[in-house]
Parts: sequence; structure tokens; C-alpha cells
Amino acid sequence: MRQTGTAKRTTVKSSTSKNRIETPLSQTTYPPEDFYQKVQELAYRLYVARGCVHGHDVEDWIQAEEIVKTS
Repeated sequence: MRQTGTAKRTTVKSSTSKNRIETPLSQTTYPPEDFYQKVQELAYRLYVARGCVHGHDVEDWIQAEEIVKTS
């Protein structure tokens, strides 16, 4: 899935300048249990902010995952 927005990037150069690997600096790694819990809590907050309207659970979950991944 492609990320949108402006993420800070750093360039890691290999032995030749032609081969570059770019990695977002803001990408944080959580243990799976912590990541799941953070996404679950944020998805619920998004649901409440939407006015507890049913039928948008997948959208809320995906948005929460993106926010947690980039925070």
C-alpha cells in the first residue's frame, strides 16, 4: 500500500551512488500486540468521532493503521 503525505526520508548509499535505498525516518516498529492495541483504540476513537455511525469499520481501521504506522 502506498503512503501519502510527506515523510522524512534518509538515503543510505551503498558502495556505488547509483544504488540508493530510501527509508522513512518516522516509521516506528511496535511489537504486534502493542500495534494491534494502538490501532484498535484509535479506530474506536475514529468511530466515536464519526458519531458512532455503523458501516465504516474497515475505513476507520485502515485509517488508524496508517496513523499508527507513521507516528
